[in-house]
Amino acid sequence: MSEAVGAPGLAGRVALVVPTLNGGELFGQALELWRAQAGVGTLELVCPDSGSRDGTLDRLRAAGARILSIPPRQFNHGDTRNRAIAMTRSEFVILSVQDALPLSTDVAAALVEPLARDRTLAATYGRQQPRPGCHPVLAERIGQWAGGHEPVVQELGERSWEALTPFERLALVRYDHVIACVRRSAWEAIRFETARFGEDLRWAARTIRAGGRIAFVPDAVVEHSHDRSAWDEARRIYCDHHNLRRTLGLIAVPGRENIRANVAAARAHYRKLVEAREDVDAATRSAWLRWAEELAVRENWAQYLGANLAHRWWFAPVDRWLRKGI
Repeated sequence: MSEAVGAPGLAGRVALVVPTLNGGELFGQALELWRAQAGVGTLELVCPDSGSRDGTLDRLRAAGARILSIPPRQFNHGDTRNRAIAMTRSEFVILSVQDALPLSTDVAAALVEPLARDRTLAATYGRQQPRPGCHPVLAERIGQWAGGHEPVVQELGERSWEALTPFERLALVRYDHVIACVRRSAWEAIRFETARFGEDLRWAARTIRAGGRIAFVPDAVVEHSHDRSAWDEARRIYCDHHNLRRTLGLIAVPGRENIRANVAAARAHYRKLVEAREDVDAATRSAWLRWAEELAVRENWAQYLGANLAHRWWFAPVDRWLRKGI
């Protein structure tokens, strides 16, 4: 990374909000890197915690954080972040997660500097780099959603939201609380919805539709990915596609008759991704192929159910079952 790019006078103007629950050693590493950030002064740190018992609270107290206790049953991705931001006083609030590891001491400055320079920006968000050993299917998805190496400013401009296709809308609302920074006044004007999932995309859509602007900052990089079962990944895809229809009108799998062809295409593509990796042994490649085969089937049903049935009242018991723990 380059030298710190912080604009003059950022000290005392930047807060960091990270929800925690038994963050472990990885969060300990991330916390130390956040405390070492250059160009922004000492970060005002607020962490909503949902009952950590592994030493996370001791780490937060030692770091001078203010801790907002949130019982696990009351945790909500939107409302919890609203409550935490309300406890801060800073003009700019960085939002991250406990398992996102900043890859330099310049991440905070890279996120904040565009906002300090351009008052028309409502928020910025950074680049995610998969961890070593991340499944190649997930690594590709992370790259498509939160990768790229060119800065981008997302705005509606003179266009009409209604005239855009759902995929054009999706490109406009790319924004992720794995690593982001929101201008306090923009958050005060449009707060996060009370949402168990996808509060970041929903906020971005409302902000863009209201004439706001969001910038992708590729120099703000965190290492972040998950090692989930194909079943759990599919459940998250189900939640995603419920949100995508609700927010953008996007329906990726309109009917069950589309699923067979989609599964076949996914299988072929995922096999190519796995077989292209030459840095793993035969056992890992075999495990990756089994995971990809399972996901190819489950994800297409997840996309179909999330977009087409999740909003129906009679589907509510299945919906609750699929969302449990997400």
